[in-house]
Amino acid sequence: MLTRPLVLIVYGATGFTGKLVANYLDTHPELQGKPWAIAGRTQSKLSELSDKLGGRPETLCVDLEDTNAVTAMVLRTTVILNCAGPYSVNNGAALLGACARAGVHYSDLAGEGFWQVEMIESFHDLAYESGAKVILGGGVDSIPSDLGAFMTAELLASEPDQSMELRSVYTRYTGSFSGGTLNSGKALARAKKAGRFTDAMAANPYLLIPGTIGVETEGPATADGMSRQFRWAFDSRYGAITKFFMAPINARVVRRSLTLRDEHQKTSYSECASIGMWIRVAGMWMSRGFGYFLGEPIKIKPISGEGPPEWLLRDGGFMIEVTARTNTKVARTRIYGQGDPGYGATSKMFAELGLCLALDDHSKSSHRAGVLTPSTGLGNALVLRLSKAQGGNFMQFDKAD
Repeated sequence: MLTRPLVLIVYGATGFTGKLVANYLDTHPELQGKPWAIAGRTQSKLSELSDKLGGRPETLCVDLEDTNAVTAMVLRTTVILNCAGPYSVNNGAALLGACARAGVHYSDLAGEGFWQVEMIESFHDLAYESGAKVILGGGVDSIPSDLGAFMTAELLASEPDQSMELRSVYTRYTGSFSGGTLNSGKALARAKKAGRFTDAMAANPYLLIPGTIGVETEGPATADGMSRQFRWAFDSRYGAITKFFMAPINARVVRRSLTLRDEHQKTSYSECASIGMWIRVAGMWMSRGFGYFLGEPIKIKPISGEGPPEWLLRDGGFMIEVTARTNTKVARTRIYGQGDPGYGATSKMFAELGLCLALDDHSKSSHRAGVLTPSTGLGNALVLRLSKAQGGNFMQFDKAD
């Protein structure tokens, strides 16, 4: 009997973020009655999760060290979402590489820049030849930044010959972290010790575009696009602005987009946070007694599989404002969403990105294949999908005054 092709597969589905993605997809109206699967290394955990999901997705027990099993899984679908981080530790290259060779679209939630550049160098050409779209930064890092920069720059598309400065300011980021976040930090430390991630790489704004010389190459270059001396400054629009811990990850993804679209010689990108963002985080945590008032305290040292409590997954949120500035014009876009940014919101963004790859017409994006980014691989198709998610109540993309 022939097996029906699967719409998509969620690998690492039994981890904290993977479960959120699987639960979101399970109730998604566009997947009802369609075959999809959850995958991972432990059959008992997969079976337990599938039994709890109303759609009873198929389960695929696959160890990423087993090349034949990985290939067989990849050939059953057109889209794979990989939630099994840290990717540099958990052999994410095996799954990404198999997709690149087979022409299967792929995305993950990696924030490990050194690993991402290894994947670009190893698999970009293969993915391009096979027709696979490998999308970097499938969650809050870096969809809001990347789509925001793309949309805002488009507002000034009538001035193609002018230099442009893009700046993103996060004004809200109310959430927490998980055991996976801490594991990713440990993976980065190991990479530094092993020499896979050097100080020069950490400072390189074009890390994800090897060999590129752009408008931000001339020093002193920084990953987030802010000056080396920057700690905080007064801004007439946002009050005090400060460094943002996700900015180095987001900014590099945006610069890969700019370079792929051949805009890197005239366009710079920087990212920071308003002091109000930090005040909102503290206010939310304290107003709920760090979760003790609700019987769900925030875990300060979560272990693997643990993450933010339900109330934070639900009540958290994010807002980013992107400004594009030329010598004569200014344009702004505001993007905001509901749910803890790194988990509640990320799981929905990631799931919708997978559905966009599987179900939507994204042929009008700027690039047809390769190791891409949300804006170059999906562009306006993803903006439209996210705008409609959950009846338009999840994310909004607004022109800001």
